Amino acid sequence: MAHRGASRDATENTLRAFALALDQGADGIELDVHATRDGVCVVHHDAQLPASNGRRDAIADLTWTELADRRLSSGDPVPTLAAVFDLVGARATMYVEVKGRGIEALVASVLDAYPQVDSAVHAFDHRIPVALKARRPSTPIGLLSTSYPLSLDGVLAGSAARTLWQHVDQIDEALVHAVHARGLELMAWTANDIPHARLLAAWGVDGLCTDLPGAMRAALAG
Repeated sequence: MAHRGASRDATENTLRAFALALDQGADGIELDVHATRDGVCVVHHDAQLPASNGRRDAIADLTWTELADRRLSSGDPVPTLAAVFDLVGARATMYVEVKGRGIEALVASVLDAYPQVDSAVHAFDHRIPVALKARRPSTPIGLLSTSYPLSLDGVLAGSAARTLWQHVDQIDEALVHAVHARGLELMAWTANDIPHARLLAAWGVDGLCTDLPGAMRAALAG
């Protein structure tokens, strides 16, 4: 899975990075979502845009018209979530990390508009994917984690999650087996070290979220 696209080769979370990821054979596209003041879902990691005229503007305070005129330092525009769905289509699974608060209905409306796109939703705030699934029960959801769980059942309880997204440094073979024993998937993020990724694959992780999808695919195929 391409972490924010092929983000070693192009500016992360841009259409250029996502197109490169597809060209490099990524099976999935992972990205971050916020929403503008007028309810347009956009793809950007931070809640604020880079400084413009000495200030950083919160995405949630801008209209889409205002945001559409802005450019990142690379010259790339901030894409809408719909534009990425248009680009990806049926070529890869879309893994949508919802970062903006209170935008579950907006994200669900984009998913509704693209039934042909295989998609899933995850977040660090576990309430977000749970709330989205309540609105859209067909959407698979995942929970992001940076800590090794003392109680896996405690983390997963009541969530109906299909996937645990676990930080790559907090995975061992026992956790992989424990997740699989519960009928769930384990996704490793962000896996950029090739030898470690080979070990994770040998343990049976279900997905490697990486900044270098082309090199990772080539290394694991060799």
